[in-house]
Amino acid sequence: MKIVEHIENYIGEISNAINITDKKYDVTISLHEQTPFDGVRTYSTLGLNRYFIGYYYEFILVSGNQFSKNEIASFLVSLSEFLIDNNKGAKRGDIISFDFTMTSETKMNSLYFTLPFYFDENLQQLDIEERSVIFPLIIPVYYEEAQLIRAKGWNSFETFLEENEIDNLWDLNRDPYVW
Repeated sequence: MKIVEHIENYIGEISNAINITDKKYDVTISLHEQTPFDGVRTYSTLGLNRYFIGYYYEFILVSGNQFSKNEIASFLVSLSEFLIDNNKGAKRGDIISFDFTMTSETKMNSLYFTLPFYFDENLQQLDIEERSVIFPLIIPVYYEEAQLIRAKGWNSFETFLEENEIDNLWDLNRDPYVW
């Protein structure tokens, strides 16, 4: 329950939970409507922290309202299963690319992991009992962007985002960035 309280304290009230029935592990996706601002929704995993994969995680993803919440939720559950099965965590600056797109509504097939900058910095970590749970933000990116991040380093990507005041990372159909 502490995880839910933490998430709701820093992201906002959970408006719905999307429970994917065809899954391997006990991971659910919580949905937060109109947060961190109008026109978007935030997704967070619930239950992933039960499985140690380098750290204990719950992931956060922000996407426009126009994109299928069921497809995104299904993708996040599949991602969780992939990480658990491969005992693979994700730290700031990591990139994971797939040979398929994350939903039918986008050409993005890569994920960039970073600090949850849309929200209060205290969301980043929750210490409970004998463990710490971290809350990385997943930013969907195009394969070309993933290659640039790998080549130039995550610092260059985040510097580019800040210097150019990029504010549409939640749009799964935005134009790719080059820096």
